[in-house]
Amino acid sequence: MDANAAQEAALRRAVDALRGVVPVEEALRLVMLLGLLRHQAESSRSTDELYSASRSYAWDEVRSGVDGDHLHEVIARGVRDWQMDRGHRVDLPVPDLHALRGARVYDVVGVVAQAPSPVRLFDLVLQAQSREAKGGHYFTPSGVARLMVELLDPREGDSVHDPACGSGGLLIESAAHVAARGGAAGRLRLFGQDVSASALATAEMNIGIRDLDALLVGTESSLLRDGFPDRTFDVVAVNPPFNMSRWDGGYGRHDEHWPLGVPPQGNANFAWVQVCLKKLAPGGKAGILLPTGAATGTRGAERDIRAHLVDQGLLTAVVELPAGIIPHVRNPMCLWIMSGFRGAGPVRQPGEVLLVDARETAVTVDKRQRILPGEAIGRISDTFASWLGRSGARSYADRPGWCRSVPLVELAAQEHDVLPSRHVPAQGIDETDFGGHRQLSDLTAELEHHFDESNRLERELRHMLGIR
Repeated sequence: MDANAAQEAALRRAVDALRGVVPVEEALRLVMLLGLLRHQAESSRSTDELYSASRSYAWDEVRSGVDGDHLHEVIARGVRDWQMDRGHRVDLPVPDLHALRGARVYDVVGVVAQAPSPVRLFDLVLQAQSREAKGGHYFTPSGVARLMVELLDPREGDSVHDPACGSGGLLIESAAHVAARGGAAGRLRLFGQDVSASALATAEMNIGIRDLDALLVGTESSLLRDGFPDRTFDVVAVNPPFNMSRWDGGYGRHDEHWPLGVPPQGNANFAWVQVCLKKLAPGGKAGILLPTGAATGTRGAERDIRAHLVDQGLLTAVVELPAGIIPHVRNPMCLWIMSGFRGAGPVRQPGEVLLVDARETAVTVDKRQRILPGEAIGRISDTFASWLGRSGARSYADRPGWCRSVPLVELAAQEHDVLPSRHVPAQGIDETDFGGHRQLSDLTAELEHHFDESNRLERELRHMLGIR
């Protein structure tokens, strides 16, 4: 068993030992809080001795063997001090630990103490949270986050916003991208909003434990209330909940809020698209994950909004991704890259949209998990850079089975359908004569659209019947 698998197994055993005493979600939050205290203690030891003692006491007391109510008090005090140092207002609730005693405490503390680093521990907890997730709460896997950020290419000094930030993964990946290119990650201005208090708490810890800073707000949906009404951003990146029905609660569906058209009440996908566009500064770039049905659906309002997006030159590229690379998401999905309403975006092929069919790029690890590997991310990123004409990139060429630069007039003639597999010819088939391929892809896309519609209707029926 390799080191990562051994650490994951140890975490699972420690959390399983708490079942019946602490709910699994709160047990995982306890591990995160303990990791935060360990990080606080290790960071403070590089400062003066008095400050170090005042900020390492919580972790030192936890390791000395406290339990029950005393454990709760020590953790709460340490977390308050950490928040005071950062000046942040996101609430970090401590689970009820009065029944947690003895070996159960020692096992959890041992896992935290023996982890290679608090950051690595946090990544393991996020993976465990995603496996336990219910009701659409999950984190964006690192490969998917890295691909989106690679294509958006934030630079030092940019402002980056995630309007449904979850655990903060896209913000963290943006900072890593800047650092990997020799920039100062600390000079990237990070902003996030989420409707979930639990997600905001996770993001606050996840970002802080990596010595990054972000301004996080909640707990209202970005669809209904803009948490940053006086700001626009250089980069907006989001992995929103797919196909949200009853998303507006009867409010917010006023024409002036939606410059491309009022989204249907039964599906929020194009509400999220327009939130991204409205928050872009001149020359800004946005990335959003959407189910494939959004790229090809023929329902009136969604089709009309997609048409405005294409006809106004706001859509830059669509990448069709492999199924199953995000846990708990059955829908096939695409990554959309867009530019803002005001001012030109990046240099690009004029009057065209880049479509990339990357459905076959996933690999399976640990016999059960599908991921987007680095090779696939690199190939997609290189294709996009070539199409944009970035300095140092190879000249762009359409490649059957992989990518095609499609004129806007052609998309308009096909009901503004932007699903890559409908436009990129299969390998070995001439681009001007691929009727059989188009027929199969048409049927596949139609079936996927019906699956999306079936899932939406099931959710609405359960809501009407009061079934969770």
